[in-house]
Amino acid sequence: MELEMVCRRVICKFLWVLLLSVAFLGGCTSTQKLVNSSWYEVETKHFRIVTNGKSEKVERLAIDLERLRVVAERHIGFIPDQQKLTVYALSDTLSFKGISGREDVRRVVGLFRNTSHGSFALVNLAGNKYYPGNPARQILFHEYVHFLTYGRSSSNLPYWYSEGMAEVFSTISFHEDEYELGMIPISRAITLDYSKELPLKMLLEAKNGSLNDRDREALYANGWMLAHWLIFDPQRAKALGRYLNGYNKGLAGVRPLWEELGMTFEELESEYLSLPRSKFGYFRMPMPKMKETEFNSTVTRLPKKNAILEIANFMAITGQEVAQLKSFIDYAEKQEVRSYELNSAMAIAELQAGNFPKAKEWLDSVPVDFHGELWFLEAQARISLAEELSKLEGANLNSVTDIRDKYVKLVNFQDDIPIYWYELAIVMQVLGYPREDYFEMLEQAYLRAPRDTRIAWWYAHELYINRDKEYFSQVASPLMVQLSNLEWESRLNSMRREIEKIQGPRLSAKPVKEGLGEKFEKYQNMTGKKAVALALDFRGAFAIGFSEENIDQQVANDDALGLCERYRKRYKVFGKCRLYAEGNQIVDTGAIERRL
Repeated sequence: MELEMVCRRVICKFLWVLLLSVAFLGGCTSTQKLVNSSWYEVETKHFRIVTNGKSEKVERLAIDLERLRVVAERHIGFIPDQQKLTVYALSDTLSFKGISGREDVRRVVGLFRNTSHGSFALVNLAGNKYYPGNPARQILFHEYVHFLTYGRSSSNLPYWYSEGMAEVFSTISFHEDEYELGMIPISRAITLDYSKELPLKMLLEAKNGSLNDRDREALYANGWMLAHWLIFDPQRAKALGRYLNGYNKGLAGVRPLWEELGMTFEELESEYLSLPRSKFGYFRMPMPKMKETEFNSTVTRLPKKNAILEIANFMAITGQEVAQLKSFIDYAEKQEVRSYELNSAMAIAELQAGNFPKAKEWLDSVPVDFHGELWFLEAQARISLAEELSKLEGANLNSVTDIRDKYVKLVNFQDDIPIYWYELAIVMQVLGYPREDYFEMLEQAYLRAPRDTRIAWWYAHELYINRDKEYFSQVASPLMVQLSNLEWESRLNSMRREIEKIQGPRLSAKPVKEGLGEKFEKYQNMTGKKAVALALDFRGAFAIGFSEENIDQQVANDDALGLCERYRKRYKVFGKCRLYAEGNQIVDTGAIERRL
């Protein structure tokens, strides 16, 4: 009854706040708000927060993020990142809309952007004020738990548990040397109280992207409820651990959750339907012992010009509308904030939109005196590379060599930017460098941006053909969670199934192109003197040639290379065809013997 009254008060307050905010929005644009704000930078050991909110409030948020990281390390396995996470903590809805470029800012108050420049979090500090507590903080904490588990990790979590666990951590609070875990997010309480529960079978079988908006909201709430019921009971937690361990090893032969709990499905379903919707407890535990210096923070006032340049560059690299960025830059210049670096940001935005001529126009507008600046060199290299790659087989290798030199300078100037390493690896592959050379560059990119899907996609393929089962799993498992493209998901799963020898039904019954996994399985079943040749490029595109039942190994090798080259030209795959295996022995210049 008490929860019902709270929920009704919340809904009434929401309607009132909505009316007030609609009236407020008429007086100021998001561009004006961003340009005219005072900006601060808050830094801790693992976070950099840029904010136009109250710096003391954001500093407390930064310290709580550090504490959450410490607690998560106790409960969740993850591999630490090399870089700090940048968070844009925006003071209000106008600021959030301006930087995020989203229109649904009444519903979305926080998000993550994983890019080839690194990962960024955005949060609207004033979002959803009508909820008790701090929903913006909860959403940031929820997404940060995903951020940790979607990095370099071999964990492949069920969708319901991934979201439910993140919801459990979203409401964590800290009190001196203790923390409280398990409070229900009020938005989920409302869903549980007013909406029909998601059927247990649907909850357990759901995949990312398989549910409509209403059912996805129900999954968050019911996933929280089921995860809470499992995590905070010692015996059920052990059964959950066994189930997650089995789930992570593949889809075949996994004991269902109810069997690990010593129940039938009907018994678990009965328990699930009878769980109390509003009477879940929370738990207070001692904080892990840490040095006080681990939570040190600094607050710096950002010069307006620096803040505007950072916002413009973020908008450019995340592919926001060119017109929106142009409007932002025009207003900034009216406020006497001018820099040719803003022209460079416009060039990158046009590049992201696929408009090479416009991108080059913006770059040509930068006077020669500034051509030595890092921001100009980056834009010049990226635009030139994109233009050459668009020519496919007609790429000018002399131009690509000049582009390589620019990326070498960029890496030497600033070696913590992932895209510099990634595009250097692409250039080296196009120029025909030995695979081990460009693989090293790609690895450096991945270490700096493990959640960027383009980098992780290519890296997973390279690890697969290296037959590095353990590291491949660490890259492929979080990538599988992020992919929404059916063909990419199926191809990645085909490699995972083959290298881990997973039996049983495929991930999807829908027809998709064969992945490398299916190709390698076919080759392993071939007989006689046999060989396989392979060309794989940075897009994950590949050409493969097989030859079997030969009486001479050299004939098999030559036939495989010839077929590979024919397919490489047909499918326009960058890179060279190389002999990959003779028989089941992988051809390798190293001393370690590797077999298919």
